[in-house]
Amino acid sequence: MSWLERLGRKALMGIEPYRPGKPISDVQRDLGLKQVIRLSSNENPWPLPERLSQVISTAAQDVRRYPDPGAYNLRRALAKKWGVSPSEVVVGAGTEGVLFSLFQATLDEGDEVVYCTPTYPLYRLAACAAGARCVEVPLGDALAPGADQLLSACTPKSKVVVLCNPNNPTGALISRNELLALAGALEGRETLLVVDEAYAEYVVDPRYVSGVELFRQLGNVAILRTFSKIYGLASLRVGYAIVPKLVGESYAKVRRVFDVNRVGQEAAVAALEEEIFVEETRTKTIAERERMATELTTLGVKVIPTHTNFLLVFLADADRVADDLLHDGIIVRPGSDLGMAGALRVSMGLPEENDRFVASLRKQLKRPEKR
Repeated sequence: MSWLERLGRKALMGIEPYRPGKPISDVQRDLGLKQVIRLSSNENPWPLPERLSQVISTAAQDVRRYPDPGAYNLRRALAKKWGVSPSEVVVGAGTEGVLFSLFQATLDEGDEVVYCTPTYPLYRLAACAAGARCVEVPLGDALAPGADQLLSACTPKSKVVVLCNPNNPTGALISRNELLALAGALEGRETLLVVDEAYAEYVVDPRYVSGVELFRQLGNVAILRTFSKIYGLASLRVGYAIVPKLVGESYAKVRRVFDVNRVGQEAAVAALEEEIFVEETRTKTIAERERMATELTTLGVKVIPTHTNFLLVFLADADRVADDLLHDGIIVRPGSDLGMAGALRVSMGLPEENDRFVASLRKQLKRPEKR
């Protein structure tokens, strides 16, 4: 064995890199296609408001200087929006940027991170990168996170419990009462609850309680949010978390100094003011989600109800269907990438993109080998 092979961190042995949704450019280049749509990465497909586009364009005119390392304006805008102190707001390059720094700031070698599976794969990667041990709790037939199951999996070494609410890729949520009970029990165990709310802005279910509300009640939880979904700033990589002040102080020691660039910071501040855009996006996305669920069910496809901007569908030979869709210029996310063999995760695109997906899938389902 070369000594270079021994340089790799032991905790990362056997772990595969995260596999994101395929870029449109890759599919166009590899398959020689001109028209490709991407329904794999849970992005917001709707055009940005003109004012927000102008802020981005103006900010991009001067990129010679480093951005504000403390993201002063953004952190204060977020603190004002959520009614917390700026010292309780941290920012990073998307949810993953915040997550990696948060785990480095809180975890020691041998600590345990508990989470349900399947869920967002980067929880495992970020935990292992910090030298922690991962404790995975299967979701079960309901495909929804369970407070009792998470608590039962905790031991005295469990330092962090991560909960994606609503969960990716199942789209299910944990109810208000369950979340409050879980947070209270973990508080008693001195275990930090981290709630990833990447899809919170899409939720309209009255059983849902915002993690920010939970933070205001208990304080000793961490709430992750992002500008990559409903706000439509995925390429600019802006995420943030609301955390206890002491956690924020530790986070400041390990965060990447210029993690969020100037364009991203200014765009995020402006995006917070686009409440009408957010409301309209939510309304249109939910309408498309319900329409698509009905059409797919009519085709005989099993559709899992979700509280997000994507649908989880089950069908025979899902990976092959995903590949055939790809050759038809439609990128969806194979469930096998996310620990859900036999499923596809389909993001809600523009109405015409969704129609194209349904038409292509209908064509494929008529083939004998797909039945």
